Amino acid sequence: MTDLLTPIDRYLAEQQDSTAVERFARRHDEGLLDSALVEPGLYADRLPLARPGAGEQYAFRVDLDQCTGCKSCVAACHSLNGLDEGESWRTVGLLVGSAPDDPRLQTVPSGCHHCVDPACLSGCPTNAYEKDPFSGIVRHLDDQCFGCGYCELTCPYEVPRMNERLGVVRKCDLCADRLEEGEAPACVQACPTSAITVTVVDTQQVLAESQDGVLVPGAPDSAITAPTTQYVSDRPVPEDLVAADHHAVRPSAAHPPLAFMLVMTQLSVGMFVAGLAVRSTTTVGVAAAVGVVALGGAFFHLGRPSVAWRAVLGVAHSWFSREVVAFSGYAGLAGAHAVGTGTDVLPDAVRTGVVFGSGVGAAACGIAGVVCSAMIYVVTRRSWWQPRHALTKFALSTVATGSSGAALVFACSDEPTAWVRTAATVGLCALVIKMADEAALLRPGRWQPGSDLGRTARLLMTPLQTSTRWRFALGVGGAIGLLLVAVGAPTVVLAAALVIVVAGELIERYQFFVASVAPRMPGGFRR
Repeated sequence: MTDLLTPIDRYLAEQQDSTAVERFARRHDEGLLDSALVEPGLYADRLPLARPGAGEQYAFRVDLDQCTGCKSCVAACHSLNGLDEGESWRTVGLLVGSAPDDPRLQTVPSGCHHCVDPACLSGCPTNAYEKDPFSGIVRHLDDQCFGCGYCELTCPYEVPRMNERLGVVRKCDLCADRLEEGEAPACVQACPTSAITVTVVDTQQVLAESQDGVLVPGAPDSAITAPTTQYVSDRPVPEDLVAADHHAVRPSAAHPPLAFMLVMTQLSVGMFVAGLAVRSTTTVGVAAAVGVVALGGAFFHLGRPSVAWRAVLGVAHSWFSREVVAFSGYAGLAGAHAVGTGTDVLPDAVRTGVVFGSGVGAAACGIAGVVCSAMIYVVTRRSWWQPRHALTKFALSTVATGSSGAALVFACSDEPTAWVRTAATVGLCALVIKMADEAALLRPGRWQPGSDLGRTARLLMTPLQTSTRWRFALGVGGAIGLLLVAVGAPTVVLAAALVIVVAGELIERYQFFVASVAPRMPGGFRR
């Protein structure tokens, strides 16, 4: 009988045979390869020979001529980093050109660009990002993150990705542990054509070059973060190339807890200011209670709400942290004002000072909180969230909902009828102006079809048309209700009008998120 080989025998036998790579390397070392077949730079190192010096950092270098779009880099990154299903730190997009004399299909691999001025770091409220002073690598500190996802909005390249299972954001760190050992990152090592390598760049040169240009056609403006990735090609890349998904429009994430928190904090602040103006103790008390409920709703947005206190750590650089500080101050001072106006425990002189100081302080903090709320989105550079839109929406929502809410409390607490009608009229005017501004965005022909705002208009008029209809129907219904109150309708009409107005604002805030078009690296075809 023929002796059967054991598994260990077969394993040892296999080790006697060289792999294809080893045979190729041996032939190369022995000079057996035809030198005419060896292209210059074919065997260049995929890592720099020296570590970054002063004013330098590591960066990816992508040779577009060598990229075939095989996505080996995506698979290797996913495997080595143990990413969850559906989680990816690298993408491969596609640029297309239809010029008759130069039709092009250009694949574009992309990952974290380890920017000189990373927006994810500057926007993070918990200081969960750090930029290594020696390597320039932008790292995410998972244990410091509480899962707000704000870095997903601030990064113009869609690099940070939320891991729902862990409740934190994660991202590429250029395989820093491998670099420390002299090994290439997973994506670099896996690329079969050496299209992706690691190089060292001068940060001042990157800053200078980023002021007037983009990484590749269709990419966000490099001046936003000064990305360090180098895309090179022996053939000039035409500037008229467009991303394969350029004309695709898909709703963004809705963020319901944020929509609720934004509308209700603005309702609270508007109501408090109105109550403070006419010295209505009941109104400021109700406003303070609404503010507390609104801030509590924001906890449902966090992946790790148990460490929500970390939101204040980035107050020096993050509008998110500033919003938290401002609204926390508002809630505390508004509560103190409500308690101070409703108790006689303190001496009159002290009580007057406390009531006045806490009232003015609460109003200032509340208004500052609304401004910070808008700035959170303004700094993302999305067209739909620029000051013209974000600040206008938030300010008018504050006046419209706050005045309507104050009118209802005035009516229920037997305040003068003139106060009720005046507050209803102010709310009506703010609502009408806001609705007119929103309608102007949807006017046919106002925006170029390929522009960000043009795509936002398409979203609102096509996949989001049902919510758009409801938004305008509720807006018109609320305006009619406030008009009736302004001319003497009973309190029940005012209560219905307030509910309708708030419902309409919640839909508007939902659309504020889902209709935003984010800047991003070129993507592939979408169905």
